[in-house]
Amino acid sequence: MPDLTPAQLARRLRPLLAGALVALDFDGTLAPLVADPQASRPLPGTAALLARLAERGARVAVVTGRDAATAVRLSGLAGVPGLVVAGLYGAELWRAGELTGAAAPAPIATLRARLPATVAADPALWIEDKGLSLVVHARRAADPDGALAVVEPAVTQLAAALGLEVHHGRAVLEVRLPGYDKARALRRLLEQADEPASAVLYAGDDVGDLPAFDLVRRLRAGGLPAWGVCAASAEAPDVAAAADLAVDGPAGVQDLLRRLTATGT
Repeated sequence: MPDLTPAQLARRLRPLLAGALVALDFDGTLAPLVADPQASRPLPGTAALLARLAERGARVAVVTGRDAATAVRLSGLAGVPGLVVAGLYGAELWRAGELTGAAAPAPIATLRARLPATVAADPALWIEDKGLSLVVHARRAADPDGALAVVEPAVTQLAAALGLEVHHGRAVLEVRLPGYDKARALRRLLEQADEPASAVLYAGDDVGDLPAFDLVRRLRAGGLPAWGVCAASAEAPDVAAAADLAVDGPAGVQDLLRRLTATGT
């Protein structure tokens, strides 16, 4: 669908909203990226738009690499009716104030003890502990990609020794448990619903969202109306090519949500 526009997508999805799964990444999709992840917040008005979607029968979910509790706290979206947050790429779920997920295995504790020394040579790098994964951030470095390239071999070697995986993101390297990605999280949301979804909309911005975009294509090939939307940025130019529609960052995603909740054509 190379010529799909936000207005066209909204017209196609709006009649299917009752029973549709609307799943959205958090950082870079609902919230602009910032240097301090704890300062991340959705654009003003996001909660009201998602609540309006829920009122029209959509099942609203946030699918994020954040741990679910942090995503709920930072997003301010806990009041969205029926909201589900799939955190840590689906390793945990938050629903109606209840959090379920796996306990951190021993390799994560070992990683927590050994990773700081692996990146200590560059003071611009810092580590975010998500409980079931650890993230090396380089956004504060003058050359984030270059800084990560220096430490990546050692980080990868450590992760491999512990049976963990290294994943790239926008100015980050994340070390996490194997087998979790956003396609698995999205599939779990579909399978755990009481009724089959009438349609699927997934929006993301980074390479971590590519598995979900691939699942969207497979769902559509199987006959389910499904679309992937990229909150496009110059930092991840290749991600837009995997989506059905590219919009201008979180503002473009918010514009699409506004179109979906509009009453006109």
